[in-house]
Amino acid sequence: MKQFLITLLLLIGGMPVRMSALSEHAQMLLQRQKDLSHTDSVEAFMNVTERLKTVLQEAGEEEGFYDAWNNQITYMLNNVSTSQTLKMVDEMRDYAEAHKSRYGFYIVTYLNAHIAKDLGMDDRAEELVLQSIDYRKHNLPNMKPMLQPYFFLSSVYGERKQVDKAVHAFDRALKQPGWSREDQIILWSLKCNAVTCLEPIDTARFMTYYQQMHAIMKNGDYLGNVVITTECYHAQLTGDYSRLLKLAQKLTDKDVRLKFKIAAYDGLGRNQEAIDSFKVYKEWTDQQFNAETRKLAEMSALELEAARAGNEAETLRLYQQRMMLIAIVSGLLLIAVFLAIYLRRRLLQMKALKQAYDMLEEVTTQKERIESELRIAHNIQMSMVPTVFPEHDAFDIFASMTPAKEVGGDLYDFFVHNDRLFFCIGDVSGKGVPAALLMTETKSLFRAYASDGSMPDHIVSQINNNLSLNNGSQMFVTLFVGILDLTSGLLRYCNAGHEDPVIVKEDAHFLPVNRIIPIGVIANTPYQLQEVVIEPHTTIFFYTDGLTEALNAEEKMFGEERILNEMNLAIQARELSPRPLIERMTGAVHNFVGNTEQSDDLTMLAINYLRQ
Repeated sequence: MKQFLITLLLLIGGMPVRMSALSEHAQMLLQRQKDLSHTDSVEAFMNVTERLKTVLQEAGEEEGFYDAWNNQITYMLNNVSTSQTLKMVDEMRDYAEAHKSRYGFYIVTYLNAHIAKDLGMDDRAEELVLQSIDYRKHNLPNMKPMLQPYFFLSSVYGERKQVDKAVHAFDRALKQPGWSREDQIILWSLKCNAVTCLEPIDTARFMTYYQQMHAIMKNGDYLGNVVITTECYHAQLTGDYSRLLKLAQKLTDKDVRLKFKIAAYDGLGRNQEAIDSFKVYKEWTDQQFNAETRKLAEMSALELEAARAGNEAETLRLYQQRMMLIAIVSGLLLIAVFLAIYLRRRLLQMKALKQAYDMLEEVTTQKERIESELRIAHNIQMSMVPTVFPEHDAFDIFASMTPAKEVGGDLYDFFVHNDRLFFCIGDVSGKGVPAALLMTETKSLFRAYASDGSMPDHIVSQINNNLSLNNGSQMFVTLFVGILDLTSGLLRYCNAGHEDPVIVKEDAHFLPVNRIIPIGVIANTPYQLQEVVIEPHTTIFFYTDGLTEALNAEEKMFGEERILNEMNLAIQARELSPRPLIERMTGAVHNFVGNTEQSDDLTMLAINYLRQ
């Protein structure tokens, strides 16, 4: 996200260098700065920027001068180190104070917000960027409002999933005078994108903001990354995967582009391309993580070297003082000995401190890598499950997935073909990225074999044979596959080691299933087809073992009995529609576990058959 934000600031304009008239030389330097901002050529970027700052300073272009300086500091934050960035911000603050520059103080406040975010101080970052907006409003009333602080807020609120705060900030911005029509479009686009932080996406809210954005758009408007991202979400939510793929190709941010391409390929049934894109995505995110880790290690090494040099200087100073005391008064030998002992202890302490620091650095690096893998796994998992639940006259459907701290490989999927509802729910053994990738492969294989109209037992057998080949990781998948005939209510299903679903109508009871071993263990395992007729207005409730095995503080499991009890309470309350049924069960689990951290994902799927 940090890389995306800084790329966004520089690509969409960073702090766009604004000036009344540009000399040809200044234009050349400005373009050169922009070109170098996307490279690792630190020395070249710094040299060009210093020359640009000198030209603008001599021309009396105050705002252009500070904007160029701001872009320089932002580049340093992204490519060099936070410590050097802090020194540069201090220099800018001193310069602004000496020249009594209100615009300079505005930029300093805005930059401090970036640094706070880089250090993980999100609350402070939010406070500072809001201060910068307020400062501009009161101290620079004639200055055109700028989008950059709102890109920043979009990042902060998006990472924390604070949708309402984000929307409120953008609404306040839209009420300010001075925005161009293009800027208003981007602010509406940011509102749309803020809603996508929710899981599942609030489709109605997104569509409302999307329509308001298009109400002020005209043909030929420039579509930057932000608006293209909004259009990608719209294409995904409306199921227009061909359009989604075309739009995704236009995105300059690789992370976002790959995620949308994966969703597009999956929606188009181009399963191998979806899997290949996931592999590219994982390799790229690993590279980003390694680059960030190297930067942190280099920063730590520089700071440790500086600390070591400081301690050596201190040691030398104390030693010289000791020699002077010996030369002046031999009777102070005792003090000199004491100092020597003190210095030895000090050096031993420093050595121990360095060892502790090295150990802490190693542990921190491992922790960051684990957290990075968990984020990748979570992104893979959430991008591959449907979040839009279409209205249909023959059935109502809803699902939810609540990832645990250790992201697993839960999955569900569904689609309608020839008046039949194809669906599946499963759980991959293991955790992290490997489980998420196996979940992706399983879902893609389900789509591939179900799309040709095969029966559930054939679908399960084919997926099993594929996963059993070269299964060096020894992971497996519990999987339930069903096909509901929307005309007759006939449900054909096959269960491979998954939890028994619950039938809910006048009462709640488990559907009889033959539990055969999970898939991915033994090739050519014979799986059985079962059938049952589902009566109209009956709900079928599916779940993963994250529900039955949810633990409370006393390490008691939620269990199957509590599931049936909650279902019977739902029958009494007439809450048999899928969404309220799942929301009731979610609330019951949360009340049961309290604050106890869960180690497995909680996934639920409910289908209500409606047709008479």
